[in-house]
Amino acid sequence: MGNIIVLVSGGMDSATLLWLAKKEFKDVYAISFDYGQKHKIELDFAKELAKLAEVKKHFIVEVPHLKGIEGSALTDENIEVPSENYPDEPPITTVPMRNLNFLAIAASFADVYEIENIGIGIHSVDSPYPDCRAEFASSAESVINASSVMVAKKKNRIKVYTPFLGMTKTDVLKLGLELGVPYEKTYSCYKGTIPPCGECATCQQREEAFESLGMTDPLKN
Repeated sequence: MGNIIVLVSGGMDSATLLWLAKKEFKDVYAISFDYGQKHKIELDFAKELAKLAEVKKHFIVEVPHLKGIEGSALTDENIEVPSENYPDEPPITTVPMRNLNFLAIAASFADVYEIENIGIGIHSVDSPYPDCRAEFASSAESVINASSVMVAKKKNRIKVYTPFLGMTKTDVLKLGLELGVPYEKTYSCYKGTIPPCGECATCQQREEAFESLGMTDPLKN
């Protein structure tokens, strides 16, 4: 069983991962990040999900240096979030090294709390982002283990837990429905509007996943 700290954004992928972690691990922690994202409202959903999941602790961490980075539609007020799906190349919504920063910070908490797994809900549809690919996850795991005080002392290993690699958004949704994930408590819009815009890539992918299963997004009910 062991323990795990899960990166929870408030979206459907990380919520599914959180519910899977509840099933697979004894002690579950959650960590969320305020990095100047336009859709900061997602943190309200992350807090609610962490409460519903009854995690041991939910850490919310500010990442100030990402707030000042220009060139990403998620953090730069001068760049509009596009109303289109992801291109094959890294999209304008890429925040440079975001997941590397997130995993490094989560690893710091893992070291202190002696947590042996770090969960991140990356999947195949996210592959246009360089830090959502298998080679990124395996490389990050190597660096984390080479840096960890806990690993040096206990001679164990920290695993970057990525059960959704190779899965589609629909696959993740199917699993989440089996796990009883409260998708009405999740938020997946990069523009940060209420209701969600329905136009950005993450809104489109969410809608397509529900439609592929013949369902209506519960946020629309």
